[in-house]
Amino acid sequence: MHNLLSLDGGGTRGVFSIQVLKRMEQLLRQNYGRDNFVLADHFDFIGGTSTGAIIAALLSWGETMETVERFYLDQAKKVFAKRTWLKVFRYKFHAHELENLLRNHFSDDDESGQKTPALLGSKKLRTLYLCVMRNATTGAPWIITNSPHGMWNQGYRDDNNLKIPLYQLIRASTAAPVYFEPQEIEATDQKKWMFIDGAITPYNNPAFIMYLTATQSCYGNNWKDGTDQMRIVSVGTARRRVKFTKLRSSQINVGDQVAHSLLALIDSNNQQQDMLCRTFGYCLWGEPIDSEVGDLIAKELPPPPVHKRFLYTRYNHNLTPDELKSIQYIPDFFNVDSLSGIPFWQEVGQSFAEKAVQIEHLM
Repeated sequence: MHNLLSLDGGGTRGVFSIQVLKRMEQLLRQNYGRDNFVLADHFDFIGGTSTGAIIAALLSWGETMETVERFYLDQAKKVFAKRTWLKVFRYKFHAHELENLLRNHFSDDDESGQKTPALLGSKKLRTLYLCVMRNATTGAPWIITNSPHGMWNQGYRDDNNLKIPLYQLIRASTAAPVYFEPQEIEATDQKKWMFIDGAITPYNNPAFIMYLTATQSCYGNNWKDGTDQMRIVSVGTARRRVKFTKLRSSQINVGDQVAHSLLALIDSNNQQQDMLCRTFGYCLWGEPIDSEVGDLIAKELPPPPVHKRFLYTRYNHNLTPDELKSIQYIPDFFNVDSLSGIPFWQEVGQSFAEKAVQIEHLM
């Protein structure tokens, strides 16, 4: 059985995901009877987008959830503590702090014992790892992994992706427009690209593309699917409906429409990817998608010739009216950089994880 773990983007709401992952680690440690058990011991393939790419890399690196949470909170506070509109309002924050933290953490020892940036092909990544970004130079989503079977990961290539520093790829996946400048990556002397946040692709929720990457021959991995062969656990960053608060069209300006459109597209893509997984997979758990579709939790495996491709669990929380009411006077609560929201997301995530996460979903 191959176990896949998918982590959504969502800025500082990644703190919600971390509470879910902590509960997963706790249950797996109890199940295996090992206090030093980490999620990389259980999952064969860990992937994420944007903030999820940071957490996924830490997990694939073999870190405990205690270390992941400490690193994540530290980087959030350092990166978003000081706003600095630079170069004619090109971006809101310096990326140097995040880049330095990532480069220092994801490092290898060279032959002389000096620390050097770890490459995507580093053996310190204990699982297959995936992160999503948008190549703004070519106009294409980049679904990049450390798989040795990938077309762009072959040793004979000058532009072998496995030779790209890992921290640069993570930074590229988190290069949220307006918040950070794009990430430049130089593959060869003649080839240079600019990247922006992976949320600006259909794969802010990367669960279904992870399934395709694992199974489709074009990606080279060719893992077998089926409910006895593959399990996908997808973790979101909590959700509220993206909608206008103004009641008349005459009140809505261009800024309102731009802000709404981007967030609405990301939210709709998340729901679409989730629905694909619940349809192609055998859904064990998930909150309702909407009032028409419901939760699509399966009651029993359908008889042949219907073939469910994998077991699937979706951990994401639709905020309740009471929860929304408690944060209605904090206008930036859902922003990428909301430090004020961190305690709230910790509390909501812990409560949700205690209710939702079950060992039966993981084993």
